[in-house]
Amino acid sequence: MKLSELISRYGDDDVQFQNLDQCATDLNYAAKTGTKITFGTEQAVDLNGTKKLGLVVWMDRDRVAEIVNAKS
Repeated sequence: MKLSELISRYGDDDVQFQNLDQCATDLNYAAKTGTKITFGTEQAVDLNGTKKLGLVVWMDRDRVAEIVNAKS
């Protein structure tokens, strides 16, 4: 299933996203292990983890900026 299909079925208006650039508390890069990002979220936590499932979605930064700026 494509991400767009998942979002469409879930309900576009019900999907939230969080920009890691804006919520990262620590960014570390090591050549052997890659990048480690520590971030905070407003999502509540219970015994199963966060109440809402979080997914990290990577997109071309320049293309996203174009899309966001075009809507302004």
